Amino acid sequence: MKPSGLLLTFALLIVSGCASLPETLNARSVEPGETPTLKQDEILIFGRILFTESGKSKVPYGLGKPIWQLANPEADPALGEQSKKRKILPFLSTRKDGVFAYVIPAGRYEMTHVEPLGYLPHIDPALEFDANEPGLAYYLGDLEVDIDASIWLGGLWGNYITRLNHLDVSDRFDEISAQFEGTIPGSAPSRKGLLSRIHGRVPHLKEQFIPPVIHR
Repeated sequence: MKPSGLLLTFALLIVSGCASLPETLNARSVEPGETPTLKQDEILIFGRILFTESGKSKVPYGLGKPIWQLANPEADPALGEQSKKRKILPFLSTRKDGVFAYVIPAGRYEMTHVEPLGYLPHIDPALEFDANEPGLAYYLGDLEVDIDASIWLGGLWGNYITRLNHLDVSDRFDEISAQFEGTIPGSAPSRKGLLSRIHGRVPHLKEQFIPPVIHR
């Protein structure tokens, strides 16, 4: 192959690699008492993420507030279901009380992972929700997660989730909606869009827990 051919092949590999990378969408956090303005294609999502660790509630959260990510897979009609362009909303979090509120583009989303900040491995909750109608405020539910975890060397080697005991979504719409009076725009009536289980999948730890080895 001539040098020019090698360069062309290399360039094509770079382009194809970039094309497979997920597109990062914008999510705007809504603070208590703030009334956001929704653009034409936007929605408000709100709810709570409540972690229990080794039998004790982590709420109110300190540094270990939940961190989670949403993904919006879109199939390319020309290439079929085998080719999906993933759009992600990374590094979402909650307030100290576990409440979250974000303005995001309308669409169908999967929650790809959720765990306390600084904890490994990631938890695949196997949950999704449909929020395709712009201009609405969707309550996603209260996500309740019960884990066992170990802290190695005072946290210097990290916090390791050793077991996922329970992960479920509770509906406390009336209770949580009362907290958002004055926050949800008048043009965005509230609607339940509860997180639901993705067909054929179950919540699980993304990696097997392997304790660090201490060499003496």
